[in-house]
Amino acid sequence: MLKTIVTILSLVTFAFAKTVTYTWSIGWVTAAPDGFTRQVIGINGQFPLPTIEGDVGDRIVISVYNALGDESTSIHFHGLDQPGSQFSDGPSGVTQCPIPPGGSLVYDFIVSLPQ
Repeated sequence: MLKTIVTILSLVTFAFAKTVTYTWSIGWVTAAPDGFTRQVIGINGQFPLPTIEGDVGDRIVISVYNALGDESTSIHFHGLDQPGSQFSDGPSGVTQCPIPPGGSLVYDFIVSLPQ
């Protein structure tokens, strides 16, 4: 009985799931995160960086372009478990290859509860 209820609830969650999409250009911006103005990494010309919003079961798709000149980059999503999609959760050289200068990558994962 309990197993049936859990199965039904999980299907309801996915029935209401949506796809949330973002398009990001990672580049240098002028900001003062600690009170000293300098060039820092920004997204779409802004610092602080954007927040990703979604619910459990939602699909998150982020198209990233590396506009950092001669620097490679990647995105690491703090606080999000990504079972089955660890390759979409930088850091560079650990779980994914870096995005080269001028390169692009699409991050695509389902939001899940911590295991």
